[in-house]
Amino acid sequence: MSIARFWFFLVLGLPLSLCAQDSNKKWRLDGYIKEMIYLTTLQDVDSLTFDNLIHNRLNFFWYPTEKLTLNTEVRTRMFHGDAVKTIPSFGNFIDVNNDFFDFSYTEDFDQMVFHIMIDRLYLQWNDASWQLKAGRQRINWGVNLAWNPNDIFNAYSLYDFDYEERPGTDALRFQKFIGYAGGYEIAIKIADNWDEFTAAAMYKWNVKGFDLQALGGIMKNNLTAGVGWAGNLGLAGFKGESSYFYTLKQNDQNAWLTSLSLDYSLPNSWYFNASVFYNSYVNQQDNVFLFNSANADVRSLTPYKWNAFLQTSYTFHPLFSGSLLTLGYPGNSGLFINPTFTFAPLNNFDLDLIGQIFCNKDSQNTSSAYLRLKYSF
Repeated sequence: MSIARFWFFLVLGLPLSLCAQDSNKKWRLDGYIKEMIYLTTLQDVDSLTFDNLIHNRLNFFWYPTEKLTLNTEVRTRMFHGDAVKTIPSFGNFIDVNNDFFDFSYTEDFDQMVFHIMIDRLYLQWNDASWQLKAGRQRINWGVNLAWNPNDIFNAYSLYDFDYEERPGTDALRFQKFIGYAGGYEIAIKIADNWDEFTAAAMYKWNVKGFDLQALGGIMKNNLTAGVGWAGNLGLAGFKGESSYFYTLKQNDQNAWLTSLSLDYSLPNSWYFNASVFYNSYVNQQDNVFLFNSANADVRSLTPYKWNAFLQTSYTFHPLFSGSLLTLGYPGNSGLFINPTFTFAPLNNFDLDLIGQIFCNKDSQNTSSAYLRLKYSF
């Protein structure tokens, strides 16, 4: 695919979305265009890199009948800068996914990499009390903000902040709704071997204001069972989830993952969220952070057994807000600091200033600063 075609798709979204919503209510097109400039410094080697990312997303919805929906979402990115020049096969590095079908295309140029991927492509049938969805979709069973042991289909990395939609997977999913916040669902991921196959069922119910869930199935040659809940302790929100994985492979190990969180909002716009995460499935030699959600495994989201999360945010003005996210690792020297400031002068335009600081005595310390402009349509 040529650069001319890339720019064609990039600028096509706005006029088509306007036309779609004005002339034919049976289909809709929306999305966004983002420009992100970022600087990264490696403190141990005293180097500074400069990179640029242009990111376009198109979300297409077609409603042929009242009950049937077709959803197709395309993610297009163009990378340019020092990372493309210095990382061998940068295109292969970013072209990873959690899917059975290969709906992506990558082209490497001398100083630029172009990548396009269909990360949503499914048919959905809605009835009064049930829903059936087939195709590439997101199956989100987690309840916590930071870490989700119940999210066995679509785990995502907390550090991958520029992927708000989060990864999808090629699967068949049936949901049955019963009463208030109750029901069950069954999901099966398409795979050609047991190392990639995932299938599970989950039941949901509500008891005295607490939403509860229990799940069981198989994930990548592991029998798994889990529970989750969301409710309130006084004025604070209380959420938790836990999963156990019993391996069917001789060269693997069993795993137990548990996360607990409390969140609280003050009347003056302050918001706090604190969470702790325990992961027994840890390879101490693999002491690296997972930046890419597409190849994430729910057991490998952190290289540490114990993880602590604290986030606070505040709305300084209706157009300006900020947050500070800190991750600590009890028993280890690692620390991650993530400040974010957002300015939204218009309903469809955002400007973000984001920092990511990794400190660890056992690996290379890095600091990154991102300036991101986003226009939604």
